[in-house]
Amino acid sequence: MPTLNGKIYLQKLLIKLSRLSVIFLVVCSPLRQKVDSLFVDKTIERETKFRDLVESTWIQYPKLGLSCDKEISYHKFYCKIQTIISLKKLSEYLGIPIFESGPHTKYYLELNSPNDFGHYHPEFPVKLREYLLPAKSNKALYTVTLPIYEHSIRNIAREFFIVYQKLDSNPKFFRKEADRYLMLVEEKRLDPYYLDRFILFLYPAFTDNEDPEESSRFVYRKGDETIDAQVVKELVGFWIRRKADGTDTEFVLGLIDLLKLYDPEFYQNRTVTTSN
Repeated sequence: MPTLNGKIYLQKLLIKLSRLSVIFLVVCSPLRQKVDSLFVDKTIERETKFRDLVESTWIQYPKLGLSCDKEISYHKFYCKIQTIISLKKLSEYLGIPIFESGPHTKYYLELNSPNDFGHYHPEFPVKLREYLLPAKSNKALYTVTLPIYEHSIRNIAREFFIVYQKLDSNPKFFRKEADRYLMLVEEKRLDPYYLDRFILFLYPAFTDNEDPEESSRFVYRKGDETIDAQVVKELVGFWIRRKADGTDTEFVLGLIDLLKLYDPEFYQNRTVTTSN
């Protein structure tokens, strides 16, 4: 008999709990919907603000950070962008951290660290591809920004691609150099002048071994060696670090998007099959 009463009590308790659950869901559903709606509205507002900022940055780019013009290679680009948005704010707009590790802070880039480098978050270049080319769907903006690209961005965009192409023409060498660079950084043995060995990287005679049988082979294109040697060195370093942190593919896909939009003839000519 006590056992039976206990079972009846348990059944009644379960029924009461189920009724309370239904009441709780009914009461809380509007609140949940309101919270979800508020979250969606905030996300849309954040994305809209960032898209507007990207468009205005494209239009104002030649006037940004005029003191940055003394910087070498892509450091000039970083310098200009930091005059309008901090890394912290950029991270907030994108909803992800910019770097997974490295010497950079939330507010500025540390470009002269002898023993470390910024390991980009894998989603960062993906997000950039999503936001940074608003002219793809805006013809009026394309018309306005095309001369800006040609005057202020085209040369460095082409140089980025040319250096990447030569590195990628020998994937084994590319991977080996990235692994070596990463090892030296982790062991704090990276020589401050390590990248100087790549000053002549775009020359046809560049080699990593004096023995012709052991030296690496690359696809060479006539005229590439005319690019400033210091710029070449910096760009080789950039791509080696991107291979090391695993973001090279997404970054180059973003670069290809840029070239296809603003520099299609160059991109087509560079991707025609050649032989040494």
